[in-house]
Amino acid sequence: MIIDCHVHLNRYEEHEPARLDERYRLLKDEMARNGVDHAIVLTSFKVNENRPSTEQVLDMVEGDEALSVVAGISFSDYRAHDLAHLRSLLQDKRVIGLKLYPGYEPFYVHNARLRVVYELAEEFDVPVMIHTGDTFDPRGKVKYAHPLEVDEVAVDYPGVRFVICHLGNPWVTDAMEVIYKNENVVADVSGFTVKRFQERFELFMLQQLGEVIAYAGDPHSLLFGTDWPICDLEAYLRFVGKLDLTPEQREMIMWRNAARIFHLPLHAAAEVDPKTGDP
Repeated sequence: MIIDCHVHLNRYEEHEPARLDERYRLLKDEMARNGVDHAIVLTSFKVNENRPSTEQVLDMVEGDEALSVVAGISFSDYRAHDLAHLRSLLQDKRVIGLKLYPGYEPFYVHNARLRVVYELAEEFDVPVMIHTGDTFDPRGKVKYAHPLEVDEVAVDYPGVRFVICHLGNPWVTDAMEVIYKNENVVADVSGFTVKRFQERFELFMLQQLGEVIAYAGDPHSLLFGTDWPICDLEAYLRFVGKLDLTPEQREMIMWRNAARIFHLPLHAAAEVDPKTGDP
């Protein structure tokens, strides 16, 4: 089984389909071609002709049990009515997590303005995904996206599960310490490259991931994700397939961890010991 915990229905390049329904069909085709059973769509912090709103994405994927939605939040623009709307989406279980975009927006995740967001996440027991590391947009300010910033909110909000997106790349060592130290922090391995891996960089990132697993002792804190369509799904599956893992460890990364953390319908299966079959 494969769960891709980090995909988008945004349009990033001119050659990509302009219409949301076309991008949705393209994602479904890619999932089918590569054997991906479930994908989690992350909406953007901004809405425009290339960045559909959370409501637009929810309407598009309605009834599709192979897709779930995480709601993107704008630090700069959210207002009381936005929080009320988020609450209703969480109450109705239409979204399964929240996403913040430090770096793309100039803020630190421990800003007091975000307290209400973390309280919502704790109340409804959903993870908060946080962009960390390099930004696809060169206008981003990466000092705000350093993974060490996540440590502060992880300590201050122990009842919230945080996901360090992109494993903090290029600050992988720092992200490694944050997920090792804090039981309420995990990381996804998405977005390491644009489209396909170059051989030299692929070897470098395989070494980095190997060190993370060695340091943590077990890949219980890592989730498979791609950042599609920025990253090529097929290339990413080949990349992760080269990791030196036991079958049990591979299952944890490829789907069990995500199913558990996002409370997907598969989470009961994810809590079964793969060795014994016992809960």
